[in-house]
Amino acid sequence: MLLCGTRDLKAGMTVGVPVVRSGPYPGEFLAAGTVLDDGLIAEAQQSGVREAWILHPATNDLDEAPLTGLNGTLHNLARRLYKQFADPFVPQMTATQALDIRTEIVSLVCDIVAQRRFIRPVAPSMDQQFCVYEHGINVATLSLFIGIELEAYIVRERPRLSPSEARDMVSLAFGAVFHDAGKAGLSPEVQAHHAVYEIIRTKAAPPEYEKHTNLGYDILRETGIAASARQITLNHHQRYDGSGWPNMAPLTNGRHRGPQRGHEIHVFNRIVAVADALDALMKDEVGNPRPAIAAMRDLADERLEPWFDPVVREVALRRLPVFPIGSLVRTSDGRYGAVVRRNSVQPCRPTIRILDMDCRHWDIHPTIDKCETVDLAYRHDLRVVRCAGEHVEHYLFDLAHPKPRAADQDPDSAPGLTLAKSA
Repeated sequence: MLLCGTRDLKAGMTVGVPVVRSGPYPGEFLAAGTVLDDGLIAEAQQSGVREAWILHPATNDLDEAPLTGLNGTLHNLARRLYKQFADPFVPQMTATQALDIRTEIVSLVCDIVAQRRFIRPVAPSMDQQFCVYEHGINVATLSLFIGIELEAYIVRERPRLSPSEARDMVSLAFGAVFHDAGKAGLSPEVQAHHAVYEIIRTKAAPPEYEKHTNLGYDILRETGIAASARQITLNHHQRYDGSGWPNMAPLTNGRHRGPQRGHEIHVFNRIVAVADALDALMKDEVGNPRPAIAAMRDLADERLEPWFDPVVREVALRRLPVFPIGSLVRTSDGRYGAVVRRNSVQPCRPTIRILDMDCRHWDIHPTIDKCETVDLAYRHDLRVVRCAGEHVEHYLFDLAHPKPRAADQDPDSAPGLTLAKSA
């Protein structure tokens, strides 16, 4: 299948995965197998649908990419959390409720482990009323992807535990889902804000913003959920350079003064901090969705470098795909192609398979083995200019090549990422 922006859809194309819309009439909008016409395409665009998976004869090997089961799990979990805690907001969670949700999160972890090759940052799509919970689910998904990629690092960062206990991805996911739970009872202005906007967009924080970490911690305090999950709600805004919050003195009876810094911060918090910022950057100043590459470029901004564990940030920038597998892209020479392989050295230069997007020709389209494949890592005369219907050329970036590190080198001394000149 092929992931197309709705602006790239043409009459005669066939929907491969059900298209779901939000807004006043949420639910399935187009069933799999629907043959598109101009009217359906126009209605999809007017309904806020941004992308759709379509059938293409030269992308059958990418049929795993849509993650239909996983996306349904994410959507349903976000709605359940909203109904349980936000209508009306109840400032506590019982142990029974926490265990029920933990069971669902175990399924989420299993799905992501099985399908991590196709995980991608996903732009907001639900109603504004679900924003806190949708954000939590997205952050959990991104945190799990990063955590799986950093499994050995996590084990090393938790030396008091056995390896099997140290790599407890369920606790990481649970804490990530509820990292912003304290926002749910606060104003919409607080719910929509993120600390990363203060640097990237020079946007002042609302007065009550810093309260949400303590409020979230109080919600999980008596649930019996692992401490490594509970403390994510409290400490996901601690920064690697020590400039974060909250002040730990009143919370530790004076044993620790001021914010945490460096490796004082639990490794799960360092992971969630990166995922949290990345998902927040998937929206613009007024809450409209942005392409993943825009958020990734902002995450690579040198102004944010002191905030994050350089090991975690590097994995996020190099392993999360700015152009997800299965995405329809257009290159600077005017050709269309499907992304078939990511590039962890230079994420903006994936490998693509050239396609004819005129569906009138698909009955004679070359088979997969006969399609031209272009590795943009070796074609510096070409670049991606559109992805899934979005103009992305002005977001392209190159990453400086990281210096090699010895396996036993202190991660505190790991080099940060810097932007090289854009291609």
